[in-house]
Amino acid sequence: MRKLIAAATTALLAACTSTTDPVPQQSAAPVAMRDTQSSVSDYYRVAARVEPVAESVCRSFHANKPRGFCDFQVKVNTDPSQPANAYQTIGADGRPIITFNVNMLRSFRNDHEIAFVFGHEAGHQIARHIEQTQANQLAGAVLGGILVAVGGGDARVGVDIGGAIGGRSYSKKFELEADTIAAHIADRAGYNAAIGARTFERTRGSSALLATHPPSTQRMSQVARTIQTINTAKSQGGRAPVAW
Repeated sequence: MRKLIAAATTALLAACTSTTDPVPQQSAAPVAMRDTQSSVSDYYRVAARVEPVAESVCRSFHANKPRGFCDFQVKVNTDPSQPANAYQTIGADGRPIITFNVNMLRSFRNDHEIAFVFGHEAGHQIARHIEQTQANQLAGAVLGGILVAVGGGDARVGVDIGGAIGGRSYSKKFELEADTIAAHIADRAGYNAAIGARTFERTRGSSALLATHPPSTQRMSQVARTIQTINTAKSQGGRAPVAW
């Protein structure tokens, strides 16, 4: 058993990067792409306003974590050949990195969408989704290795398959949680989360995307419910606590 766990851990460390599932934009209709320079400039401008809010929310949940845990780095992938995408990773120094590639930035229609997707990626860190995904991958790899080995097969094949299944086991749940956190962050930063969530209107449900992400209609409904909670708290003179 110890050898199998060690093999699973080694395989996962070799195969996995510390990243959340990306948020690809797959348009149901052609998207009018903006120019690169202004798109990147808008991103940094909005991020400068949203990042302190995301950092504050993160620290409210993780006061005992190292300070870098909530200190978001903001980056742009300038490779024009990459499909529109945004993702969160962990740097070598332990700080979370939020990266938007240039084609994602060019697809945004307004600041609200930038703020919402930034909040979504920050939400993955706040909810500790990378840590949970890696734990699920390890558990799945060990179980897969055991089952295949018991059946007389190559345990390494079971490790690979089990790890892949384990890593995706809660991915849709994690996406909805990140959407909920994003609505709170965008609102607190002064942006309209309902407008921001309309980025989902341009996402079509390919089989690859639906393997890790909920349908766009479900995500928009989740955001709408969160906004209702936020607005109800405001009408009562308070502020809704961030929950997911």
